[in-house]
Amino acid sequence: MATTFKAIVYSHHRKSDGTYNVKIRVTHNREKRHISTNVFVTAKDLTRGLKIKNAAVADQLKNEVEQYQRIAATIPPVRAHVMSVDDVCAYINNYEEIHGAFRLDFIKFGYNVAQETQDSGRVGTGLYYKCAVNALVRFLQRDHLDIAEVTVKLLEDFCQYLINMPARPNRVKGSRAPSSYLGAIRILHNKAKERYNDEDAGIIRIPLSPFKRFKVPKPPITRKRSITIEQLQAIMQVKDGSTIDSRITTARDVFLLSFGLIGMNSCDLYNAVDYDGERITYKRTKTRSRRADEAKISIKVEPCVRPLVEKYLDHTGKRVFNFYKRYASYQTMNANINRGLKIIGAMGSVNVDDLEFYAARHTWATLARNKANIDKATIHEALNHVDEQMRITDIYIDRDYSQQDAANKKVLELVGFTAPQ
Repeated sequence: MATTFKAIVYSHHRKSDGTYNVKIRVTHNREKRHISTNVFVTAKDLTRGLKIKNAAVADQLKNEVEQYQRIAATIPPVRAHVMSVDDVCAYINNYEEIHGAFRLDFIKFGYNVAQETQDSGRVGTGLYYKCAVNALVRFLQRDHLDIAEVTVKLLEDFCQYLINMPARPNRVKGSRAPSSYLGAIRILHNKAKERYNDEDAGIIRIPLSPFKRFKVPKPPITRKRSITIEQLQAIMQVKDGSTIDSRITTARDVFLLSFGLIGMNSCDLYNAVDYDGERITYKRTKTRSRRADEAKISIKVEPCVRPLVEKYLDHTGKRVFNFYKRYASYQTMNANINRGLKIIGAMGSVNVDDLEFYAARHTWATLARNKANIDKATIHEALNHVDEQMRITDIYIDRDYSQQDAANKKVLELVGFTAPQ
């Protein structure tokens, strides 16, 4: 059945000022609905039967009805047959938005997503997005970019820019930059399409898919960051710095603390709040949003690690460690630790080129597998990694940390772990 439209005035729609709002009555499959117009009439524009007699108003409404008829004609007959009158009204109301020129500032959108991500607790991921957008702004030399301009050619040029980008502090550099930044831009572009397109409703505001043709470069093989048992033992022997809060002392202690707690990272050391005197329990920030259990893990504090835990304990009970009192953020904490570790790594007894904090986690995993003969599944669980293949199985298994505890104890005994005095 065809969809019909008619301009109509109802007596009960008379307003206190004596005017009537003209409605467009939509009839489809014997159902009726009304769409409001911007046209208001008075009694002098109407006959006694509330028919419009004002020629100018009648012409205006005739044009509006014809516009609705043209829009309704774009609905495929097969689809129109199963649509309700409400569906037809929604189609008409959304038509201009669907088929009109859609504008989205991709730069602004990227920054907004970065902030939303940080506000949700995924600070590192938010910074990852922000850094990628910053790089795009530097490449463009402007702070706006319509999403329609994100084409294969632009991505290819941006990729070449990243390859040639000079090194700067706190910036992804070298061969990692194209894969890292372009990977983030791809995620943001997909998020824009998810947010503004609705394929079920036939709303495609962002039709371009440049990443179907442009392939983000694969990341280079990650540099092995683990160190040897001898180098780890040399770090244990590093003397305190000149002051009680020396960067060398703190870097040494926090590196060893991370190793002793199965590679606990700086963000979680900074934010952890649950310690019962035996175990530190936390939800790993990096992966909590991707896990049904929010990446919860509990680490037993072995006797040899306890002196380091107690040295940096927050006696107010607000958090496990007092790092939040020393540093404004975990990023600041991480940066200061890495500066101290560069000094420690350059020491002749340690001799590790470009020593960094994350090496503690890499070293625990490497020694656990290669020297302590711990199976990969246990290492995987101890590091609290996301495992897509085991995600469903994990729902049915109560977490037991005994194997993880035994693995950590074995690794600590292997290296002869001793907290610096």
